[in-house]
Amino acid sequence: MQHSFILMSLLCLGTGHPTGADKEPNAPRATTQQGPIRGISTDQYVNAFLGIPYAQPPVDSLRFMAPQPLATMSPAIDHPVRNATAFGPVCYQFHYNSVMGNALTETSGQSEDCLTLNVFVPKRRPCKQNKPMPVFVWSFGGAFGEGGGSMPMFNPTNFVARNKDIIVVTWNYRTTLFGFPNSPALDQQNLGIRDQRVALEWVRDNIAGFGGDPNHIVLGGQSSGADSGNAMLYTHKDDPIAIGAVFQSGTVQIIGASTSNQDSEFVRAANSVGCADPANRNRELECMRRTNADILHHAISNNTLNAFGAPPGGSPMVDNETLFTLQEYDARGRAGRFAKIPTLIGSLDDEGEAIVNWSKECGINKTTAANITPMLQCNVALESRYRHLNQVPTWRYRYRGIFPGVTPYKWLGSYHESDVAILLGSFDSIAHTDKSSPITAAASQYLQQVVATFIRNPTSGLSHVYKWPVYNPGENTLVQLFTNNTIGATLTSPMKFDTICNNLPPMSWEAVGAPAPVC
Repeated sequence: MQHSFILMSLLCLGTGHPTGADKEPNAPRATTQQGPIRGISTDQYVNAFLGIPYAQPPVDSLRFMAPQPLATMSPAIDHPVRNATAFGPVCYQFHYNSVMGNALTETSGQSEDCLTLNVFVPKRRPCKQNKPMPVFVWSFGGAFGEGGGSMPMFNPTNFVARNKDIIVVTWNYRTTLFGFPNSPALDQQNLGIRDQRVALEWVRDNIAGFGGDPNHIVLGGQSSGADSGNAMLYTHKDDPIAIGAVFQSGTVQIIGASTSNQDSEFVRAANSVGCADPANRNRELECMRRTNADILHHAISNNTLNAFGAPPGGSPMVDNETLFTLQEYDARGRAGRFAKIPTLIGSLDDEGEAIVNWSKECGINKTTAANITPMLQCNVALESRYRHLNQVPTWRYRYRGIFPGVTPYKWLGSYHESDVAILLGSFDSIAHTDKSSPITAAASQYLQQVVATFIRNPTSGLSHVYKWPVYNPGENTLVQLFTNNTIGATLTSPMKFDTICNNLPPMSWEAVGAPAPVC
């Protein structure tokens, strides 16, 4: 009986280790279909397994190809333990001039060989919950031009430590020209979205080896990460893998994908590196595959801008496989031709303020930012309406907080992406802010509790715990978070904010690239 008690205690604390020779016997271990791996303890509450490959390296002949799955190793063979103790390089990318500074700068370098993910596991679990843990997969934003797991703001250690019973997975996916090449010679486009689906499949097939429940995965993301997740729910409506979704400031409708690649970034980049071949696009593609990756990366410049007025050097396009036209999404949304899983979805008051160009001294063009803001908010309203029409349990929120721990400049409001550090608890990574702000910490704790409640029970957790009603655009069911920096939520009519959606201000994405004001 005493032996059983000791074993159960070890399991509850998450400190049990495999037997056998090991250079680091106290390091956390996990089993994957590619063999055992060794992680690290990030603090007293969390074990992390970092830089785990989920697909073959997309290099050489696999450059500009859809992600290829990894081979499965035989469990009957004693495979060596591989280290998963450091973030893998992020995919080649541009860095925007972000108000968050180094919080959005990778700590692991950039590479073409970048298809890895990271698993953050609670170290000490309540014994009463000694069962497979729910899994939250969170995908970064960055307009398909930047982002990656090693960026400090995207580190979910605080979220995992606080909740103790939820595993969080983050990943890299191909961005810029490497992830969205749009070559006329390619049969498969939008590789960065395809990467995310393969990564999600890897999580489903391997998360049990980390203590996770493969049948309880919630898919989350912010901005283009939410766009991608939403897109996958339309593409894989009968096999979404996830049982719930958390979308922050993003839906598939905001992507604005091109329907033509005849003058794509790929064609322009090919011209700049000497590979252009309008008469033979296949030959052009092969030349681009042979070109050094660093040369391709640096070929992306102001001459290869995409329609967002910023330089990702590659942008999503309609391929009728991973992305469809807006008209098709409207038809599918109204008819319910998407995965009908419970959804928590929302936007911020001042989305446009972190999207337009800015200067430290003079701030932003507030009019331009205000005109861009509804473009993000109204697509969230539209996607929420589709879910209501099809009786999908949905909770829609409006984030209104302006907290000192995530607000580096006084001219900023509740700007695009400011909720990410609040959710993940990573606000210490943002420079020029009040990191000791009690209200910032309180807001983070509250938002984490809300999202964790949804993750544990996507179907009705928010209604049971917080008494939030399921979203109905005709009733007071829009959840306002942090109004006037008050910790908590209030309910209001969606029409308080959505009236503008009937008459959007004139604005194009090219305005994003307009110069910052001069003072």
